[in-house]
Amino acid sequence: MKKFAMLVALSLSSVALADEAAPAEAPELKAAKDLATKYLTAVKAKKWADAKKLLHPKTLESIAERKKRMGKEDHPMAPWYHEKVDYYLKDFKVVGGRPGPTESSFVIEASEDNFQVEDKGIAEGEKSTYLVGKKDGKWYLVDKKRGEDFTNDSIKLGYKGWFDKIEKKEEAAPAE
Repeated sequence: MKKFAMLVALSLSSVALADEAAPAEAPELKAAKDLATKYLTAVKAKKWADAKKLLHPKTLESIAERKKRMGKEDHPMAPWYHEKVDYYLKDFKVVGGRPGPTESSFVIEASEDNFQVEDKGIAEGEKSTYLVGKKDGKWYLVDKKRGEDFTNDSIKLGYKGWFDKIEKKEEAAPAE
């Protein structure tokens, strides 16, 4: 019995040490992950109005422009369109994230299980990345890529003016 108690105590202290050693997540990255989770939860529940409220205004403009030009909302951030013809989200897990090339942008990684409409089966663990950013002080979902990643260059070039410009604070010169 003593050995068991010692093993339990050792295990618990190992867990506590691992928790202390884990680096704290930056508040901005946590906010971006939380927004992606909120969005994916709405998409999974097929609450399209709730999901749309989290989309960047320029993303909504892009979706509307595609509908006008092509007659359909075929856009990665229009899951209500894909639900009927391609796939819909059954489950997800946010698995990571990293800062984007601007101080107000982040790339969030998710593992998704999607029901494939034509195949009538679930594709498990599909990699998706979401571009998340701040505009006018508010967090938005900007875009999605399935099976690939956003590069810093693609974000800088493809999304100019989509994010708040955050001025880096100049460090005061040392007094002489």
